[in-house]
Amino acid sequence: MATLPLQPITSKNAFYFSLVLHLIILTVLVVSFDFSAPMPVVENSNNKEVINAMVMETPQKPTKILQKAAPPMPAAPKPIAPKPMPVKPMVKAAPVVPTKTPVIAIAEKKQKKTKQDLIQKQLLADLKQQTQHQKKVKQRAIQAAFEKEMNEIKAKSLQQQMLQEQKRLANVMTQQTRGVVDKYKALILQAISQRWIVPNNVDKHLTAELLVHVAPGGLVLDVQLIKSSGDEALDRSARAAVFKASPLPVPTDTEAFESFKQFVLKVKPENVLATDNIV
Repeated sequence: MATLPLQPITSKNAFYFSLVLHLIILTVLVVSFDFSAPMPVVENSNNKEVINAMVMETPQKPTKILQKAAPPMPAAPKPIAPKPMPVKPMVKAAPVVPTKTPVIAIAEKKQKKTKQDLIQKQLLADLKQQTQHQKKVKQRAIQAAFEKEMNEIKAKSLQQQMLQEQKRLANVMTQQTRGVVDKYKALILQAISQRWIVPNNVDKHLTAELLVHVAPGGLVLDVQLIKSSGDEALDRSARAAVFKASPLPVPTDTEAFESFKQFVLKVKPENVLATDNIV
């Protein structure tokens, strides 16, 4: 079999051949392209390969002359990277508190109610204790006031009894003193009458009054005429009789002697011994 002579590939023929090849490849790509599939990202490659093809003589097929492969399709532009978003500072989130289960909530509610009941009981106990203390204090005050009143009544009663007793004793003493006084009056009149020399030819019904001052023990200190009988001789004789009877019989008891320190003596010739003559 005779071989066909190879024709040299010129630049013009290569251009046309490359154009046809690109059209065929583009048609095949358009027909077989899946528009639903995502677009592939084509990276740019700096490696360029030149394919040299030679037409080989084969039986039963026309000889195809492979020429230099067409240059690769221009690479797709690089995707523009999105600008980085500003990073916000992280804020520490608050710890998540786990929600309480109903059982724990019910238990805490019961515990709280029990605590409130204990506080209420304690308050009631304190109030009761305070009330009892106030009652005791009030009872003590009432008892003290009652005892004070009773003591005052007893003191008044005792004082009245003492006053009554003093009055009784005073009456007894008065009676006793009066008896003693009456006794010594009679003794004084008897002593004076024994010393009195009544002048002759005088009216025995005349009366003279003398104020007699006596010292303890019966010593006559002074005798004054406070009421004349009208007869000077009778008045002088009566005054002289008192001095002659000194010392007069007087009581030694101080209280009884008070009635005889100073007394009025009524003298009358007819009843010189009368006990009522001493005032």
